[in-house]
Amino acid sequence: PPARRQWQWQWQRQRQLHSSAQDAAAAATVADAAADMPSSSSDGTAQQVHDVEAEVVRTLYPPINATRNGTLKVDSVHTLCYQLYGLDLQPNSAANDGCSDDDNSDGYSSNARIGEKNGKVAIFLHGGPGAGCYPNHARFFSPDHYSVILFDQRGCGRSAPCGEVVNNTLAHLVHDMEALRIHLNVDKFDVVLGGSWGTTLALAYATTYPERVGALILRGVCLFRRQEVDWLFGGNGGAASLNAEGWKEFEAAVGMDGCNDDSMDESNDKRAVLHRYYDCLLDSDPILRIHATRAWMKWEMSIFGYNNSESKGSNEAENQKQPEDSGPLLVWDGAFGGFSAFLRGWSFQNTDGPIDVGQTDRHAANKAQSLRRFSFGSEAVPPEPIKEDDNALLGTPRPIDTKTGTLINASLPPNVTAEKAAKFIPAQAILTCYYSTNDQYVMAGYTDLLSKDTIDRIRHIPCIAIQGGQDKICPPDTALDLLNAWPEMELRIALQSGHSMYDAMITSEIAKATDRLAGIEY
Repeated sequence: PPARRQWQWQWQRQRQLHSSAQDAAAAATVADAAADMPSSSSDGTAQQVHDVEAEVVRTLYPPINATRNGTLKVDSVHTLCYQLYGLDLQPNSAANDGCSDDDNSDGYSSNARIGEKNGKVAIFLHGGPGAGCYPNHARFFSPDHYSVILFDQRGCGRSAPCGEVVNNTLAHLVHDMEALRIHLNVDKFDVVLGGSWGTTLALAYATTYPERVGALILRGVCLFRRQEVDWLFGGNGGAASLNAEGWKEFEAAVGMDGCNDDSMDESNDKRAVLHRYYDCLLDSDPILRIHATRAWMKWEMSIFGYNNSESKGSNEAENQKQPEDSGPLLVWDGAFGGFSAFLRGWSFQNTDGPIDVGQTDRHAANKAQSLRRFSFGSEAVPPEPIKEDDNALLGTPRPIDTKTGTLINASLPPNVTAEKAAKFIPAQAILTCYYSTNDQYVMAGYTDLLSKDTIDRIRHIPCIAIQGGQDKICPPDTALDLLNAWPEMELRIALQSGHSMYDAMITSEIAKATDRLAGIEY
């Protein structure tokens, strides 16, 4: 349909190249960033387009200040903090309500809609759960074409109270997005960009309010299924097999090193280690929290930055091989766009377009399936049965075992005082652990995101998914499972990229996607 063709990407090679000095500064800005947090060395010199081996690679837009900052009380417990970037609301006399350190937060006008200046409204959904938003997240969008909304989800960032798990589930976050839309007088979110856990929230919101979503961009696809949680935090295989020594340290930090009877009794429970961390991170003892947080983040970052070259497995080595005619991208073109609306299938592509538009490459299809880690073929491995006594099935979160702390030898790190420890709330570790432990509870109402009935509600919405082929936090399995349920979507796999949105290829693909949906050509 013509409406679909309007947002179809017109790929063109960039002829105007920047100087090598500018390119180096741009590359340094991206390379310095790690995980889902902004680059601390960004100096504003990042360019919109630079050349890598004569291929078009996009980088972030230059830094800009927030045009508005505000808070929204969503229930008796939680108050959200949000910021607006790019195209602005008409200002009114409302005062800064304390959400920002800037002096330019003068409120919003309920009589004007953001994005009304021939622009689009986009909302960015951060990962975690619990990671929070940063100004760099707005730099994936053209400030001349988008009104960008960033908000910290319940319990994290500058939303209050920090680290709070009461009234904190996926359904609550979906409610918050709709409340924020109404609060800002936005008719619909033209683009919803979610990363990692944010893709779960994006899909949950879209399936609940499909009429309020114009398009979806999903980076590092996650559906928070039981097998996904067990991949990262389960002791039997999974990510633990990638870094066996790191997993042993992770276990030992919470007394699960096989040296005591209690840990041996729990050895048959795949989530025994996860449950120990749950007891520690949600404990009132600040020393125990800090001890657990340090070990938790060390484990996550070891998998986040896992180097495939360290693997001795034949499958790992095979996954890194590419045929001579393959490119850095593995792309599935759905029915609604991509490089050619008539092509629907797998192909290897360079950053400036397909290597061969004329045919579907069977090797590309096989390559896609070879990227799976906790599933096989074209179907996901069913998760293990849930125990009947699992509290998460009873409509309540798992209770905290206060005896766990007595099994752990925790002490304050050097240069950390008891006073500082008492004020430290590790929101991301707390919320990620809380959601992972109580996955069935927090996902209530959204455990069937791959069902036909659910996908049918959003099948008409343009969707571009961007996945790192070497992502070990959110392996490609989930993106491929989503594609099986939703073949009309577009899936772009950067074969050598990992989980970070600041990986050069991932950054480029996200920026191209937002430009594409705004009708920007270059």
